[in-house]
Amino acid sequence: MRYKVPRHVDYKAKIVGPATFSQLLYIAVAGFIILFLYFVAGESVIFIPLAIILGGGGVALAFVQVAGQPLPEYIKKMVLFSISSREYVWEKKMVPMDAAIPKRKAPQEEKSEKDNQRQSKRRGSLGDMASKIETF
Repeated sequence: MRYKVPRHVDYKAKIVGPATFSQLLYIAVAGFIILFLYFVAGESVIFIPLAIILGGGGVALAFVQVAGQPLPEYIKKMVLFSISSREYVWEKKMVPMDAAIPKRKAPQEEKSEKDNQRQSKRRGSLGDMASKIETF
């Protein structure tokens, strides 16, 4: 028996028209702040620009998406990135002196290694494998 797998798991219920509860909350908070400013400032010159800015901000927080995520989430991530520490400190590890200086091989050992490399190049990988097996 086949079952239908839900595709939209992150679906949010619409409360009023096309708005979810959180979107409605952003618009309502902006509306209450505008209403409070109306009673405090009245219909002065400063009220209208503030009302337009606050109303636009409330609508933007409710409906605008940046890079596929809601604007409040984007702002939260931007602020956390701005205040978080991004300083990388490199701590030098103390290495003993004898381990820091590479040891040179004797000239005879260097010659024998070069000869082995030349022979392995001539023989190929099969010959090289055979010589490794013989040395064990």
